[in-house]
Amino acid sequence: MPRSNTDSAYLGKLRDATEATLRHAIGGSVDVALLDAPNQTNVGDSLIWAGEMAYLRRMGLRLRYVADIKSYDPVALRRAMPSGVVLLHGGGNFGDLWTGHQNHREQIVEDLPDYRLVQLSQSIYFASDERAARADAIIGAHKDFRLLLRDSLSMERAGRQLPSLNPTYCYDMALGFEPASLKRTAGGKDLLIIARQDKEAMSGLHDVAEDWGAGVSVTSTDWHSEGWLAVRYSVARRAMRLHQFLVRVRRRLGWTPTLPQWIVQHLIASLNEINITGALRWYAAADLVVVDRLHAHVLALLLGIDHVALDNNYRKIGAVFDDYTGQFSTAHYATDTLVARALVATLTGR
Repeated sequence: MPRSNTDSAYLGKLRDATEATLRHAIGGSVDVALLDAPNQTNVGDSLIWAGEMAYLRRMGLRLRYVADIKSYDPVALRRAMPSGVVLLHGGGNFGDLWTGHQNHREQIVEDLPDYRLVQLSQSIYFASDERAARADAIIGAHKDFRLLLRDSLSMERAGRQLPSLNPTYCYDMALGFEPASLKRTAGGKDLLIIARQDKEAMSGLHDVAEDWGAGVSVTSTDWHSEGWLAVRYSVARRAMRLHQFLVRVRRRLGWTPTLPQWIVQHLIASLNEINITGALRWYAAADLVVVDRLHAHVLALLLGIDHVALDNNYRKIGAVFDDYTGQFSTAHYATDTLVARALVATLTGR
């Protein structure tokens, strides 16, 4: 079923507030670059990317340069955008859990001291105070770094562990994405479980038994594309790997041509749109969704589907849920799988 009018009105307020925050952070610049662009099968990052693109279009900004973590080249960025604002992709990797992205972020800060850098909405989590102090020293030395955080818990953590930074509260970027209307294929008692299997997993949702749905048909996955979508994804990914290779060679030799920016942007867009299309097919076949991924929760509320959310290992979902996504009428929160199963029984009338 589509979102209710009340939920749509609330979502509109969140989007307007986000746009106002972005305009203040970016300032008067029209030209922007986007770094650490998602190039992986994580649909959550693709939804964030889609929201970011929606806000850039809404604000009339020109995207001059895009790079993922392996194709970033500061020389190419300066050539494509001699002046403007550099945006860093939002998400949940600001900290020491996903060190590759954090190291990349700090390298960008050191490479581009003369650009305004805007870190789009992130969650903060440093298990090590020593690693946090290092990030604070490197990023705090930049003269114009704007940090946007998407929940109060992250603001609290930043205040304690990143004292040199002055973060601004900004809602999750994926809320800017407006999915197309779904052609529903659900049969009236279809339950979709999206359970993460990486180092953020904590809920136990991935390990529930096949009869967990108590008479409801259950499909469990850690979302990914299948069939022809997977083939398309593989082709685009190979093209991006070629570009990454050419960038590495050019860094050493200084003259090797790489794929032009318009092709790179098209490939990044294709990879993320394929991810989202695959996720929408999963959701079209569901009457109810149970998730322990933040953006599986966000996609469900964007689509107006009843769902139950459980948390990850550092309360990324619960923090956002408590702050604002829990206000949507279709959103329900469970502290463990027993509570989640009880909510499923209530929502399905079983």
